Amino acid sequence: MILNHQGKDSSQRITKYPIGSLRELSSLSFPLIISTLSASFLGWCDRYFLSLYSVDAWKASTAATNLTFFFQIVLIMIAFVTQGFIGHYKGAKQEKMIGPFIWQMIYFSFLSMLITYPLSIFSEFYLKGIELEQGAILYLRYLSVANFLYPLGATLAAFYLGRGKTRVVFLSNVLIQGTNILLDYLLIFGVKGFIAPMGIKGAAIATVTSQALYCIVLFTLFLNKKYKTRYSTDNRAFNLPLLLEGLKTGIPRALGRCMVVGAWVFASYFLIHKGGDYFLVYSFGVTVFGFLSFITDGMGQALITLTSYSLGASMDQIFHKILRTSLWFLAIVLVILGIPLLFMQETIIYFMVKSPLTPSTVLLLKECCVWIWIGCFASGINRIGVGFLTASRDTIFYASCVTALWITLCVPVYVGIELLSWTPTKLFMLDSINTSLTGGIFIYRFLKSPYRKLTTRKVTTA
Repeated sequence: MILNHQGKDSSQRITKYPIGSLRELSSLSFPLIISTLSASFLGWCDRYFLSLYSVDAWKASTAATNLTFFFQIVLIMIAFVTQGFIGHYKGAKQEKMIGPFIWQMIYFSFLSMLITYPLSIFSEFYLKGIELEQGAILYLRYLSVANFLYPLGATLAAFYLGRGKTRVVFLSNVLIQGTNILLDYLLIFGVKGFIAPMGIKGAAIATVTSQALYCIVLFTLFLNKKYKTRYSTDNRAFNLPLLLEGLKTGIPRALGRCMVVGAWVFASYFLIHKGGDYFLVYSFGVTVFGFLSFITDGMGQALITLTSYSLGASMDQIFHKILRTSLWFLAIVLVILGIPLLFMQETIIYFMVKSPLTPSTVLLLKECCVWIWIGCFASGINRIGVGFLTASRDTIFYASCVTALWITLCVPVYVGIELLSWTPTKLFMLDSINTSLTGGIFIYRFLKSPYRKLTTRKVTTA
């Protein structure tokens, strides 16, 4: 056995770099950033191709995405606690718990449809009365039948991410997202003599098909014989106590995320139903920010793995170093993103919006670019805090804290947009303020509270 300078078994280390260093965080983050880039690029391609096909189709898909994302992200948040459990099991040298835990979350993914599909159909009332109601509802219905694929994909990806093996997820993402982009183009615009143009329907079919292929690829790799002995991946028995342990951690976090996304959906309702520039600015802002958030999302996922490992290995002294490293990483990201968002605003605007724009609309979209940049900073702070809380399984605090967004975000948006005629960019301003403040609270909580001593359970093997 080879020990590093801190007395740790080097074979159990996540990377070859010093623990908590910028090089370690970067090495873990880069493949995840590329993976989330491919997913963000996919979402961007969906909307960009639709904007070329029809500005109305683009706006309709953006409105429906509020609801589809709501159901997807709640399930993904539950499934992604798998990453924290696996990182902890690895740090605590209890690797035979990994396979059985993965299977419980696979079962959860399929069972989730019993709840989410009826709720998806019920939620169509949100789209009633908007400019592009028919197209938005069509998009929602197609994606609703495939909700289970998103927690399933997150669970299978976590098997690799929790062990620091990001390359598999990266390559799978690149392959599948490339397929998605190809299907998007072919199905949205059609192929003369072979495929009729489908518009928004084609975008939905392409998304569902690609997500299904992503799950198939990762599941096939998960079944590889080499994982059976080390991780007990052949232990497929339904284990209710183990499933409940995962849900006990995941559901509060999911409820918290539900509150966050639900507050955003409610707040955006007022912009979507106002139509005109309000709807356009909202569609533009969501599309651009949704694409650029891939960097902080990737960093946040890497932070969960790094922190979970450190918790499992009882390395409490490393957490302030991890925080400093994360902040340096975020500062570099903001400098890079500031170039297009602050100095190339018109290029971005006219690339995304093909219809003629009035000078007042252009000014609104430029202001939106500035708030998107500030929102990237806020998102980074929030991802750091959420990463810490997820790794330590302090998800009940997370859920209770973000509930306040229904007051701090929704009430000001309602008063400002409906009663005071604020411009639509104020939604992004208020969201940035709330996101950064909650992230700061999460970081303070993690560093100051004594709850980080986690225990592990033994799993009964069949």
